[in-house]
Amino acid sequence: MSFAPAPENGLCSVRGDVRGQLVRWGRSELAEDAALVVSELLGNAFGHCRAPVRLSLALHGRPGCQSLMIQVSDMSPGFDMKAIRARWMRPSAVLSGGGRGLLLVEALSRAWGDRHHRRGHTVWADLPRGVV
Repeated sequence: MSFAPAPENGLCSVRGDVRGQLVRWGRSELAEDAALVVSELLGNAFGHCRAPVRLSLALHGRPGCQSLMIQVSDMSPGFDMKAIRARWMRPSAVLSGGGRGLLLVEALSRAWGDRHHRRGHTVWADLPRGVV
């Protein structure tokens, strides 16, 4: 599943689409975590990046041991993951008003990161943390 959501359509609609797709794929147990990760990644893209923004979901792995790859791409140059992770080590950062969304993505994902490409960057998250 791949599409280009628009901020004016709201994240609520996108979360519903994500949940519905996972039900159709027979992976409803991932629906709530996936909807939350998608919300965080799209929220960051809409708030800090340049359009267009593109979301893609894909199951990968063998049957019975599949995980979900979530990717959000945009036209911005990206961010410094080492700096973000270093910030989490400071107690004052955890208590600050913002910036905890990627910490949530970290907690819900088996792995996550970003890739830079010629026309921007992609932030990705692989769910679930454990094998199902």
